[in-house]
Amino acid sequence: MTTKTIETYLQDHHAGSAAGVDAFRRVSEGHSDREVRAKVTRMAYDVAEDQRSLEAIMSAFHVKPNQLKDIPARLAEKIARFKPNERVTQRSPLSDIEELEALTAAVHAKSLGWRILLEVNDDRLDKSLLQKLLDRAREQEDELEALRLKQASKLERS
Repeated sequence: MTTKTIETYLQDHHAGSAAGVDAFRRVSEGHSDREVRAKVTRMAYDVAEDQRSLEAIMSAFHVKPNQLKDIPARLAEKIARFKPNERVTQRSPLSDIEELEALTAAVHAKSLGWRILLEVNDDRLDKSLLQKLLDRAREQEDELEALRLKQASKLERS
C-alpha cells in the first residue's frame, strides 16, 4: 500500500468505527432483550477500546481521523434509526433483529480491516496486537450471531 492508500484506508475504517461505537451504545441502551443489552454493553466497551487501538495504529502512520468521513458515518448511523419497521408508535420486534444484524456487519468489517493489516509488511504494525484485535472481532461476530439467532421467534409473532 502506498502511504496515501493506507492513510485513506485507516481513515475509512475510523469512520466506520465512529458509527459502530455509536451503534453499540444505542443498542446497549435500547434493545428490548435484557440479555442482549448486557452483552452488547460489554461489547460496546471493547469496540471503543478497538477504536483506540485503531487510533494508535493511525498515529504510527502519522494519520489523523478525518472528520469529513467520521461525521457523515455517524450521521448515517443516526438516520438509520428512523426507518419504519412496521410500527409507528412503539418499538418493532424487527428493530431488535435488524440492529443485531447491523452490529454483526460492523464487526465483520472491522475484522476485515484487522485481517488485511496483518498482511501489510510494515514495521509500524504490531502483528501481535493486530492478531488479538482480529481474534476479539471474530469472537464478537460469533456472540452477536448467537444473540441474533435467539431473536428469530420475534419473526413468528406479529
